[in-house]
Amino acid sequence: MKRSFEASRLLLTGLLAVAGLVHLLAPEVFNPAIPFPWKLEINYAAGVLELLLAAGLWPANTREQAARWSALWFLLLTPVHLYICTFSIPIFGVSSPWVLWGRTLLQPALYFWALSLQRSGWLMAQRWREVAFLHYEVSPSELQKKVPFPLDLYEGKAIVSIVPFIMEGIRFPFLPAIPGLSRLLELNLRTYVNVNGKRGVYFFTLDSNHLPGVLIARWFFALPYRWVKLTFASSANYAFTAPNLRLAGEVGPPRTSSAFDVWATERYALFTKRGESTLIGVVEHAPWSLRDFKVLQLDDKFSSLLGEDLALKTCFATSYSARLDVRFRPFRRT
Repeated sequence: MKRSFEASRLLLTGLLAVAGLVHLLAPEVFNPAIPFPWKLEINYAAGVLELLLAAGLWPANTREQAARWSALWFLLLTPVHLYICTFSIPIFGVSSPWVLWGRTLLQPALYFWALSLQRSGWLMAQRWREVAFLHYEVSPSELQKKVPFPLDLYEGKAIVSIVPFIMEGIRFPFLPAIPGLSRLLELNLRTYVNVNGKRGVYFFTLDSNHLPGVLIARWFFALPYRWVKLTFASSANYAFTAPNLRLAGEVGPPRTSSAFDVWATERYALFTKRGESTLIGVVEHAPWSLRDFKVLQLDDKFSSLLGEDLALKTCFATSYSARLDVRFRPFRRT
């Protein structure tokens, strides 16, 4: 893991250093893309900045900020590349629209590449709302057959949870939430694991009604998302509906988290598999504020995805939370 991380940082350092040197030594290459009279000054400023960012990626006291500011720099350069494409401005002698647009589409990759080099900075922010937890007990030995990591048991009990909620306010560093693309419904089926002493969550499936979000999560984070139709309504009672689940419940008063609540909800990592590699995603959030939740109706075939022996028979515990703001760090191999 460390070798691949260092190799990625070295490659980005080289990219920034080469770009910076070209700005300083051959500014005429970029002159056509600068619609202002101060072409030389802008080239020199860009070159110095890129060299500083490249150098900053290595010292321990600057690497986090250098990665974050590199991401911002790639973001700020996106309008420049759009300008180049719109007016078919040749760069390095290339004016083919296909090549210019292809280069422009690499900007998001460069942005996320720089963010991925952070160790403690966040990659994505979200807000979870109307979260219901339905926990149930299953056979530890049967559940372990379905999970590629060691189970984390609660007083010897293996727990599976059904968790429906609203996800909104999805955004990335330096960017606002995009209307129409930053809100979705999610329904997940999860259990609890302990990997190398780190407690976390393992998802069997995450269903969502948001196709772009499903594709991004599957491709970039190797999470088992599925695109399905989900609906949610909250008037007198909580009501969440999926093709294989119908839940109605009554939200009760706030409560002090029990020992089980803390064990099940205060999880700050998730684990998944990409091929033979294990990925960890670190989650940052304040402690959950929970309320009582009474199940009024539950038609469940969702948990049967694990097989009838591991499907929900009786709820071990339930709870509800109105809102939680979360941030995800970049996923890493572990």
